[in-house]
Amino acid sequence: MEVACAEMEVREIPLHKFTPPQYLAIVRRAIEKLHWQVTYISSNSIECLTPNIDAPGEIITATIAPGKACLQSRPANEYYHDEQNAQRNLDALQSAIAQAINEVKIADRNLHPMHREKYGALLISKSYKVTPILVYANALVFLAMILSGISFMHPTAMQLYLWGGNLGPAVIQGEWWRLVTYMFLHAGAMHIIMNTFALLYIGMFLEPLIGKYRFLVAYILTGICAGLMSIVMHPASVGVGASGAIFGMYGVFLSLLTTNYIQKTLRKTMLRSILFFVLLNLLYGLEGNTDNAAHIGGLLSGIVIGLLYRRGVVKG
Repeated sequence: MEVACAEMEVREIPLHKFTPPQYLAIVRRAIEKLHWQVTYISSNSIECLTPNIDAPGEIITATIAPGKACLQSRPANEYYHDEQNAQRNLDALQSAIAQAINEVKIADRNLHPMHREKYGALLISKSYKVTPILVYANALVFLAMILSGISFMHPTAMQLYLWGGNLGPAVIQGEWWRLVTYMFLHAGAMHIIMNTFALLYIGMFLEPLIGKYRFLVAYILTGICAGLMSIVMHPASVGVGASGAIFGMYGVFLSLLTTNYIQKTLRKTMLRSILFFVLLNLLYGLEGNTDNAAHIGGLLSGIVIGLLYRRGVVKG
C-alpha cells in the first residue's frame, strides 16, 4: 500500500507484525545491502544518504508509527530535487526491505524449534499455541477418565465407547461426533504418553511453519479421515487415540518437504526422521491392537491437505 502522508516523497508500508525495534533492524539491514550511508538512528527512526554520481544524493528517513513505517525522501541539496530519482530510491529501499523481511521469515521458520520455543514444548508462545492446547486437552480427558474409576493402564472397550470412542455402527446411526471425540481418548497411560511425544515433536516443527489455524484444521480433518478409514477396515472395533491425526500432521509435513519452503539441509534431516517414524509405527502396528488403518488414513489425508496448503503457505 502506498499513500502520500506529506508533501515530500513519502510512502507508508505495514510493519508485517514486527515490533518497531525489529522493523528498524530490518530497515537498517536493507540500507546496508544497498550500500547507503546511515547518518542517524533513534528509537523510532533511521536516516541514510543515498550515493548519486551526477546529482546530490537523497536523504531517506524511515519513521515508525503505530502499525506502519513511513519512508520519506528529500534532496540532500534543498535547491535540487529530482522526483524520478526520489521515486527510484524509495522503490529500491522498499524492495530491499521486502527482501530482508523474507530473509528473516526464512531464518525463523528454519530455526530449530528447541531454540525457537525457548519456554519449552509444553508452554504456549506466539507461534506455538495449538499443539500444547491439544496436549492439555488429551491429558485432561485422560485424567477425568481415571478420576471416574477407569483403569489407568487397561480401560475396557465398553468404557472407551461410553466416553466417545469411535465405533462404526454408532457413527452410521448418526453419532458423527464420535469421529472427533475419539481423538481425545486414550487406552491407557502408555498410549497417551507415546502420542504426546509424537504430537509435541511434529507440532513444534509444523505449527510455526503453517500457522495455528491451518494446523488445527488439518489436525481435525485428518483425525476424521483416520476415523473413517478405521471404521471401513474395523467396523466392529472401538477406536481411540490421537495417532491418526498425528500421522496426518506428519503427512502435511511430508508435502511441505517437497518444496523449497524449508531449508534444504533441514528438509533432508526431517525427511529421514519422518519416514523412520512412519515406517516404525506401521511395522509396530502389525502386532497387538494398534489401528494401522487409522494411521494410514491420517497419513494419506495429511499428504493431500499438505498439497492443498503448499501454495498458500509458501506465498504467506
